Amino acid sequence: MKPLRSHVLSRPIARFLLGAGLLLLAFVLLFDWNWIRPAVTSYLTHTSQRKVEIDDLHISFSAALAPTVRLRGVRIQNAPWAAPQPMATIGEISFVFTSLATLFEDQSLVANLQLSDAQVDMERLADGSRNWRLRNPEYRGPGRYRVLRLEARRSTVRFVNRGLDLEFTATETPAELVPAGTAGAAPDVPLSSRIRFAGAYMGSKFAGDVLTSAVITLQDTGTLFPLRGRAAAGATRLEVDGRVADIFRFGRIDARAHLTGPTLAQLYPYMRAHWPDSRPYDIEGRLNVDHATLALENFRGKLGDTDVAGSASVTRNTERRFWRATMRSELASIKDLASLANVGNTPGANPGKAPGKPAAQTPAERVFPQTPLRVETLRVNDAQLILEVRKFRASDIPGLDSLRMHAALQGSVLKIETLDIGLAGGHALGQLTLDARQSAPAASTTLDLRGVRLEKLLAQVPAAAGSSGAVTAQLRLEGRGESLAAMLGSASGTLTGSLADGRISNLLDAKLGLNGGKVLWLKLAGDREIALNCAALAFDFRNGVGTSRRLLIDTEQTQVNGTATVNLRDEQFDVLLTPQPKQTRLIALGSAIRAYGSFKHAQYALQKGTPPAAASAACPSGGVPGADASRAGP
Repeated sequence: MKPLRSHVLSRPIARFLLGAGLLLLAFVLLFDWNWIRPAVTSYLTHTSQRKVEIDDLHISFSAALAPTVRLRGVRIQNAPWAAPQPMATIGEISFVFTSLATLFEDQSLVANLQLSDAQVDMERLADGSRNWRLRNPEYRGPGRYRVLRLEARRSTVRFVNRGLDLEFTATETPAELVPAGTAGAAPDVPLSSRIRFAGAYMGSKFAGDVLTSAVITLQDTGTLFPLRGRAAAGATRLEVDGRVADIFRFGRIDARAHLTGPTLAQLYPYMRAHWPDSRPYDIEGRLNVDHATLALENFRGKLGDTDVAGSASVTRNTERRFWRATMRSELASIKDLASLANVGNTPGANPGKAPGKPAAQTPAERVFPQTPLRVETLRVNDAQLILEVRKFRASDIPGLDSLRMHAALQGSVLKIETLDIGLAGGHALGQLTLDARQSAPAASTTLDLRGVRLEKLLAQVPAAAGSSGAVTAQLRLEGRGESLAAMLGSASGTLTGSLADGRISNLLDAKLGLNGGKVLWLKLAGDREIALNCAALAFDFRNGVGTSRRLLIDTEQTQVNGTATVNLRDEQFDVLLTPQPKQTRLIALGSAIRAYGSFKHAQYALQKGTPPAAASAACPSGGVPGADASRAGP
């Protein structure tokens, strides 16, 4: 009987709870929230020490008890330290919270913020002060509200962040409706809103105009919305047509992008990387961005006179950024590629200004650059690069035909694992390692010339006209230093080379043999080509100084032996060539030829008198002269 009595006694309680719920629902539905509006405005005016006015206040709840706060006729005076205009003049604003419970948490989630007919001025100082904080204006900690979506109508928002050196103004107006499903628009989402913006970031001014949907996502939603428009910073232009999500976090982007500008250096500060001071560029491709990766896929464009195509990406969610690129070019200018390797300029609002101290300048009398190598990027990034150039335009480097390169950067060590340069009908094959783990980077390189044609290599040298043959050479060098000049100045290794089955101008041969009579005769009778049996050289380098152990030119009429010293550190050289004619000379111009001086200013002289003793050498039977296995490396 007791359970039945308990059941009977519960009926009044149930009736009471039901009645209380109905009364509470009626209160919520019938309560005029404007009854408490004077108390709210008085409280906010007191806590902010600024005048706050609200003409209408209404609060409603969804079936899940998620509250929506709507305010009309809002006017808020600005903070004393901020701009003189009002902080806000708003026709209507509403906050849709995700749930009732979020109001009692440290950070409330606003699922949707609606703004109509508004002028809003938001400023944040470097110390964290914000002019929109009314209840506790001295609080400088993290934000108490996180807004996920924004719907603005006929409104202007000015935003300033002194800590980031950022300031911009954005104005929304209704746009002529662009139907859903057109290029760039998300399915079933029309482009109904136009946003014009302008501002400056770290001293660099920008402006733009975009079409988008009525609602845009700001953060933590993952919801894509359509975006089509353009932006400009100086002479740099960006056009975008596609979909984006969570613009405060750059959460996702799936859009066609077109970027043009006078130099990649001006991408700083918008893309925080040390971009080189390049030649003008025009690139278009598919931009895909998520929380982990930024990728430009299937891009095409030009850098100066160079066409380029491929794909590139960077992984952003790791301690060291990982860059990956595959690029190809049908026709490339060496000047354009050299601009990408410009190490004398620092990107930024003022490209060319070096951080901390001015970059060292290469003296006019020097050939090798003394500018410090910029290796900071190697120490904070990893990378993989594949580059292929089908054809070069390189008037300063005769015979340069093509390039194929595979490079990898890992742990501050850059390795060019495959290097194939098409050169004068042959190939230069090599590898290079640059180790930036220490303050003075270390470099090592190997380079082999195979089948390079002498006549193509010296096509622009009039004195070499009529010379031909296949060149074979090997270079092995190691060095350390903060600049290219310092590395070569400390380099040790070997250089060997040979030319076989060639031809040479008879007049040039007579000059090398110091045969004055034949020189006069050939000038009158005319020149012809004769056999060049071989030419060979072999140098050993130690601490930047190379000494010859073989220097030979052998023709059907003359054999020339020589000695040479090459100082890479001081950029000086001294070469002595001693001819041994195979025929009688009627007029001997001298006993030897000496060439000496700096790499930039060479001098020549004829040695008179008895020729110095020179060891006679024979042409090698095969391979590279002087390149025995015991001395092949540094």
